[in-house]
Order: sequence, then structure tokens, then C-alpha cells
Amino acid sequence: MTPLDAFRTHLGPLGWDDLVTGYDFGFLAMTDIQAEAPGDGPAVQRLRDLAGPALATFEAHLWAACAEAVGKTPRPGSTRWSSAQDRWREALLRETLAAESTPRQLARRVERLYEQVGCPEDMLAMLRPSQTWSGIPATVDPMAVQHFLDRTQRGARRFGAAS
Repeated sequence: MTPLDAFRTHLGPLGWDDLVTGYDFGFLAMTDIQAEAPGDGPAVQRLRDLAGPALATFEAHLWAACAEAVGKTPRPGSTRWSSAQDRWREALLRETLAAESTPRQLARRVERLYEQVGCPEDMLAMLRPSQTWSGIPATVDPMAVQHFLDRTQRGARRFGAAS
């Protein structure tokens, strides 16, 4: 399942902050965003119409379309960025936990997610990262991951600052 599919499955439709953040994290391709971009303003239409060499200006068009739709583009460190980062983290953790895997595979997937999206302090107890230099593999506590995700369903969505 792609990150886009995981997000839709576990959290529903993507908003502009999710699109911008998902693109910055490498979860979404330009074509994904062109297909998912909500609204029909002029900047959104220009974003959807980009093709060929004009795709070199995709980021600028993405930011302009986001600003047109919601007034401002989220950037790293902002509250909106952090909230979108949390939503991506949640969707991908849910998908990782739902996928059939061995404990070792699960640990590698969670570790990869930590590396890609960041690891807030309240997630640190879930994973013991691998230590490549000593050959110790990553380990994860699936129950801790589930407990963490259960908190988000109870409304405690803000996971914390990434370390």
C-alpha cells in the first residue's frame, strides 16, 4: 500500500497541509498532488495543468495553490506543519501495524518511519533503534505502538516535537 493509500484508508481525505507535508517528506509524487488537490481556484488549476518542463516549477505552484486555498503554506516548525506531520506519522504507523509482518520486519518499518518523519518524545518507548556498528537489530513493542495509536483515537492527536 502506498503512503497515499495508507493516509486515505486510516485518516480520510488529505487537506492542503497534508499535501504539502507529504510532498516534502517524499510520500507524494507530483501527479498524486495534482490529482488530490482540492478546490478549483486559478492557482490550483495551474498546479493541475503543469506538465513536461513546467514541472520544474512544481513546488512554487504547490505553495501558491495552498496559499490560495487556505491563506498560508505550512513550513517546518509551524503548528500546521507539525499537525500534518503527526497525521502522516499516524496513518503510516497504523498501516505498518496492520500489515502482516514478523517482529523484526515491524521494527525495521517503524525505524524507517522514525528516520523519515521524525520521532517525537512520546514515541521513543516504542522502538529500540538498531545499532549498525554492533549488529544489534531494531526491536519494537507492538503493544506500545497500538497503545500510542489508541491515544490518537481518543483525541490526543498531538504527538510532540520531533527529536
